[in-house]
Amino acid sequence: MLLDVRRCLLLGLSTALLCGPAALTGSRSPLGAGLVQAQEAAPAATEESGSKRRRTRSGKSGKAVTAPGMQQATPVAIFGDWNVFANGQGKTRVCYAIAQPTTRSPKTLARDTAYLFVTVRKGENIANEVAVMLGFPAKPATSQAGAAAKPNAAATDPAIHLGATRYGLVIKDSNAWLQNQAEETRVVTEMTRTAKLQVKTTSMRGNPTSDEYALAGFGEAMKRAREECK
Repeated sequence: MLLDVRRCLLLGLSTALLCGPAALTGSRSPLGAGLVQAQEAAPAATEESGSKRRRTRSGKSGKAVTAPGMQQATPVAIFGDWNVFANGQGKTRVCYAIAQPTTRSPKTLARDTAYLFVTVRKGENIANEVAVMLGFPAKPATSQAGAAAKPNAAATDPAIHLGATRYGLVIKDSNAWLQNQAEETRVVTEMTRTAKLQVKTTSMRGNPTSDEYALAGFGEAMKRAREECK
């Protein structure tokens, strides 16, 4: 998968960060326009074990969830654990439904805050862009790394799990998005019908991780996000 240079430029990403030659090995930005500036300015995500650093806890239901870069966006509504934000006007308007995980395992692994969000970008006719900010650097999928496939490799590759269905993820540092963009609409539809979603990865230090997101309120949040970006 090649980098979508047009999308990268539209989002205003630093060419040194994601649009440079190193990114041409299978990356695209999972960050919406409203997330970019603070994401670039924020310190790099780290992952440590035990109690060496204090973990950031997930936001409680009913309180606004502000991801890095979301400071430039306007909070619109809250549905359960899901927050809706909007930024820009006209063709540049971008809207998000975003949440933090309700459960993270292993509990002893210290990480930065994670976020799962779905973006609607009016000017690009994008309605279901699924992305994850993991809160730590994760190992890429075997196929993404260009390594030879190993038996049962898919079982440990980064993925979103919805019920019994697994959707592979592409990793770029501490960010992730669906390997197959054609599955985005299907994933978003399933998210409105399922109680929870799990993001499973392996950290660069070899620690298997699982973040669980509650999906109650997601359908209403996406409906409102689309209304905001009509």
